[in-house]
Amino acid sequence: MRSTILVLLLVAGGRLFAQTADDIINKHFDAIGGKEKWARVTSMQYTGNMQLGPGMLAPVTEIQLIKPFKGALTEFSWQGMTSKRALRADSGWTYNPFSGKRDADPMSSNDIRSEKLSSDPQSLLLNYKEKGYAVEYLGTDDMDGTDVFKIRLTTKDGDMVYYYIDAQTYYILKEIHRIKLKDKEEKGHLTFSDFKKTDFGIIVPYSVQSVDENGNEQGGPINFSKVEVNGALDPTAFDKPKSK
Repeated sequence: MRSTILVLLLVAGGRLFAQTADDIINKHFDAIGGKEKWARVTSMQYTGNMQLGPGMLAPVTEIQLIKPFKGALTEFSWQGMTSKRALRADSGWTYNPFSGKRDADPMSSNDIRSEKLSSDPQSLLLNYKEKGYAVEYLGTDDMDGTDVFKIRLTTKDGDMVYYYIDAQTYYILKEIHRIKLKDKEEKGHLTFSDFKKTDFGIIVPYSVQSVDENGNEQGGPINFSKVEVNGALDPTAFDKPKSK
């Protein structure tokens, strides 16, 4: 009996380890709607709220697109003011009235690199070779009791995204973004949950939480109530506001 159990454990373990990065990525896209459907995604608009505290919800809108240009836009509203952050191709700007600013500031080159890691509506993993990225399978890990596969994607600039993919569902449960600078390294950690199918037929997380390197939550989660795929967008929303 013990030998039978040992064989079963070895077989299960072999299934976890005897996979390539491409095997895992392919199964990931199979689990969330299929590559063909994701290849037709040109924009994603997320609408929801960031939970600031008990009964305190701040409206949030996030947009990612690759047509008619590659870009991303985030809006955060609170107490009658709205901050904005926009990336359009290789330039971007930020507007933060909460700091008393009246004008938009240009986004730094480092911020642009960071923004690009999360601005592709299809995910950087889809057709990653054609996009000029490299991936590597780093084995398995344990994430709060869940077995996960670890995949590392590296961009042409040397920036990296670590994906923690559930070994059962093949959903991405966590991402770590690493931007290498001359004198330091910037990191960002995000965890994902509440996966649902959109009207378009793809599955995405409806809840995103920022955490530190020790897994401690940084602020409240963003819970999305609506995710629109390939909807009508206003391109001028990405234009830098004129000085007042």
